Amino acid sequence: YRQNGRHLLNGANKLVQHFSESDDQGLKDSLVPIKNLEILHNITPDFDLISQLSKKYQVIGFHLFTLDTKNEMIAACRNFAPLYDIPEESATGTSCGALACYLYKHKFISDQAIHPLVFSQGHSMNQPSTIISRLSIKQGKIEQIEVGGTASNIQQRFVII
Repeated sequence: YRQNGRHLLNGANKLVQHFSESDDQGLKDSLVPIKNLEILHNITPDFDLISQLSKKYQVIGFHLFTLDTKNEMIAACRNFAPLYDIPEESATGTSCGALACYLYKHKFISDQAIHPLVFSQGHSMNQPSTIISRLSIKQGKIEQIEVGGTASNIQQRFVII
């Protein structure tokens, strides 16, 4: 994705499929589909530009995802929200919930494939997480969404005594 000749996501030029709409399931993020898992993990974000665009479009940040996954995962994700001092987040339940809704609304998943949806995130940070989402569908419409999962909270701190 390019903005004024600059790459929003260095390393993904020409390979980002398109810049998608935000989905309204709580906090707003821009959902950005990425062609494959290798590209997703090799992206170097331009935090200043992401902050500018987040402010302009009134979103928390950018939730990148690929459907090119391994195992039972529906999508692998990365989330950047530098405008709110979150360069990258290892587990973003609200964004994965919005992504589940997006995938259903745009027919990437069928009614039969929606229980449960499993997302991976945080691998690029060596803080892997698994996010599980369940959609309740009634007459083809999303009635409810539930999100949970497991996350790694790996931090290193130095204390001077």
